[in-house]
Amino acid sequence: MRKTKKKVRFFRDFFLYALGFLLLLEWLYPVPYVTDTASIEFFIVATALFFILTALQSPLIVGFLLRGLVVVGTLYWLIPTNDTVQSWFSYFLDDLFYNLFLMLAGNFTELTEMHRSFLFLVLLAILSYLLFYWIVYARRILFFLLLSLIYIGTIDTFTTYDGTWSIIRTFLIGLFLLGILTFIKRAEQNGATFASFGFLTRMFALLLLCAAFAGSVAFAMPKPEPQWPDPIPYLQSAFGFSAGTNPNAQRIGYSVDDSNLGGGFVQDDSPVFVAEVEEGHYWKGETKNLYTGTGWDQWPQDSEKVTPPLNASMDRSGVELEEQEASVRFVNESPQTSTRVFYPGELLSDTIGDDPVLLDPYTDQAFLQTEGDGPILDGYELEFYHPSYNVEELRELEGYDNNADYLAEFLQLPDELPERVHELAEEIVEEADADNPYDMAKAIERFFSGPEFEYETTDVPVPAEGEDYVDQFLFETRRGYCDNFSTSMAVMLRTLDVPTRWVKGFTEGSSEELTSADGELEQYLITNNNAHSWVEVYFEGAGWVPFEPTKGFTSTVDFEEPSLETDEPDAQIPEPEEPEAPSEPEAEESEEAPESESGTEDAAETTSPFSIGHGVSFLVLVVGLLLLYIFRKPLARAYVGLRFRNRERPDTFIKAYEHLLWLLRLHGYKRAATQTLGEYARNVDESLGSAQMEELTALYEKFLYGRKKEAVDWNRYKDVWQKMLNQINS
Repeated sequence: MRKTKKKVRFFRDFFLYALGFLLLLEWLYPVPYVTDTASIEFFIVATALFFILTALQSPLIVGFLLRGLVVVGTLYWLIPTNDTVQSWFSYFLDDLFYNLFLMLAGNFTELTEMHRSFLFLVLLAILSYLLFYWIVYARRILFFLLLSLIYIGTIDTFTTYDGTWSIIRTFLIGLFLLGILTFIKRAEQNGATFASFGFLTRMFALLLLCAAFAGSVAFAMPKPEPQWPDPIPYLQSAFGFSAGTNPNAQRIGYSVDDSNLGGGFVQDDSPVFVAEVEEGHYWKGETKNLYTGTGWDQWPQDSEKVTPPLNASMDRSGVELEEQEASVRFVNESPQTSTRVFYPGELLSDTIGDDPVLLDPYTDQAFLQTEGDGPILDGYELEFYHPSYNVEELRELEGYDNNADYLAEFLQLPDELPERVHELAEEIVEEADADNPYDMAKAIERFFSGPEFEYETTDVPVPAEGEDYVDQFLFETRRGYCDNFSTSMAVMLRTLDVPTRWVKGFTEGSSEELTSADGELEQYLITNNNAHSWVEVYFEGAGWVPFEPTKGFTSTVDFEEPSLETDEPDAQIPEPEEPEAPSEPEAEESEEAPESESGTEDAAETTSPFSIGHGVSFLVLVVGLLLLYIFRKPLARAYVGLRFRNRERPDTFIKAYEHLLWLLRLHGYKRAATQTLGEYARNVDESLGSAQMEELTALYEKFLYGRKKEAVDWNRYKDVWQKMLNQINS
C-alpha cells in the first residue's frame, strides 16, 4: 500500500511539474522577437531534458554532470564547426575562458554568441530546479504565474509578438496548477498524504468549468471604449524606445513600394524641394490602381506613354482649368536622382528644358525621356492646369458606359475583402441620402472626420497575416495616417461601383520664413514630413477628381458650390438640397460646435446613470473587497494580535483562546464533530510542529470545567499564546 501511494505521489507531482514546464515554454516563445535567436527549438528540447532530469531526482553529482552534458550537446548542435568533436570541445573551452575574462572585466557587450547561448542554457537549468521546488515542495506557483503574465504582456506591448493566445494558455494552465496545489497543500496540512487521480480529474473539471463560466461572462459583458489616453507612446519615449526601434516602423518620406502598408513611422523634416507657385498645391508623384488587401500595386506595369496634357482633347463637364506656372528646386541635401517629375494639378508642359516629358495614363506618373541613366535633376520649371470643379454639374455626371474597359481596373477588389466593408459603405451613403457618385464620395469623406477616428503616426498596428488592411482600420483600430484613410475611402467607393485610384505625393508644404525673388510667386518648402496620399474619383465627362479623407488635412482643390441666392422673392429653396452642399453645413457646424458639444456633455452628465465617477467608485469598491478577501488571513492575524497585546482584564485569556480557535478555523484547521478539544489541540500541534496548543487548551479546559472559576494569569501565558499565533503565521 505504501509503495502504491508513493507511486501515485510521483506521477501526480510529475504531472503538475509538467504543467510548470508548459508555463516556462511561454517564456521561450517570444525570445526570437526580442533577440536574434532563430533556433528556439534547440532550447525547448534542452529545457525538456532539464525538467526530466530534475523530476528523476538523481544524485547531486550525477545530475550536475548530466545537465552539463545537455548544455554542451545543445551548443554542439546549435553552433557546429567544420572540425572534429575534439577540436570543437577545445574551441568551446577557449571560448568559455575568453568570455569569463570579459565578464570579470565588466565587458558584457562583447560576449560571443556561443557564450550567450551557454548562459541562457544555464539559466534554463536553474529555472527547471526552481519550478520543481516551488511546485513539489513549496506547493506555490502564484508568484511565477503573475510574473509570466507581466512578462508576456510587456513583450506583447513593445514588440511585434502577439501574446493573445499565450496569455490565455498561461492563465488556464496557471489557474489549474494553482487550484490543484492549493488543495493538495491543504490536504497535506490536515494529515492526508496523497491525492488520487480521481481527485485531480474532478479538480480539473471544476476549474475548467469556472474558467469557461468566467470567459463566457467576460465575452458577453459590454466593452466600453478606452477612457484614458494610450500610455505606451509616453512610456516608449520615457524609457528611450523610439518608433524607429520597432521593426514595423519606417521613416516618413516618398516611397516606391506600397505593397505592405501599416505600422508607425519616424518623423523626418529633411527638405526635399522648394517650389515657387502662386498658391499652395498638392504635388502628385503617381497613382496606383491594384488593391491587394495589404497595400497597393500597379497594373499594367508597362503601359504606352503619352505626351501631356493627358486630357487636353476631352470636352470636360464641370471643370474649369486655369493655366499656372511652377518652379521646383531640389535642395542640396536631397537631390532628385531619378527622372521622376512631381507636379501640381494636371501637367501641361510637354518638355522640361531640352528633354521631352511623358505621362503614364494609368499612373499619371511623369518623367523625363532622357538618354542613358538620365541627369540628376537640380530643379525644373513647368506649366500646369489648376482645376476647379462645379459641384452642381458633378452631381449630374453618372454612368461609365464610354470608358467601361478602362475603368474596370479601377473597380478591382480582392476576393478576400470582408463583406462588412461594403455594408458599411452602403450604410454611410444611405444615411446621407447620396444617390450620385459625388455625394457618395463626399459622404464617405465626411465619415472619416468623425470623432471615432484618430490621426496617429507612431502607434499604428500592422495587419496580422490574412487580415485585410482596410477592414482592420475600419472595424478594429480606427487610428492611423493618410495611407489608412485614403486606402479605406478608395476601397469603400469601389464596393459601391465608383471608380477610384490611390494617389501619392506631397502636400503643399510650408511658406513660413521664405521670400520669393518674384513678387507674383510664393515659395513653399516641401520636406519628407509632407509625404502624403489621397484619393481620386472618376466622373464620366470630367475625369479624375481629387478628394481628401485624412482627418486634419484640407485639400487645395477648389469646389464651387451651387449658389443659393435668387432674384425671385417668392422662390423657395428645396430643403433636401441644403445638406448636399458640404461647405455650408460644415461652416455651420464649426460655428455651433462649442455650444452643441457643451450641451451634449452636460446632458451626458445629468442623464447618465453610470458616470465615470460612479464607475471609478465601483471599481475601487470591487478592488478593495477583492484585496480584503485575498489578505483576509494576515489581516485577521494582525487584528487578533493587536487586540490582545495590551489587554489586562481577568477574562483576557478566555477571549484570546477563543479568537485563536477562530483563526485556526480560518486557516483550514477545522475541528471535527467527534473530536474533543484536547484531540483537536494535539492534531494542530502535529500539523504545525508546535507544543503550545495543548498547553493552552489544558488551561482553557481547566477553567471551563473546573469547580472554581479562577481567572488565568494572562501575563504568565501571554508569551505561549503569542508563540502559537506566530506558528499560524508561519
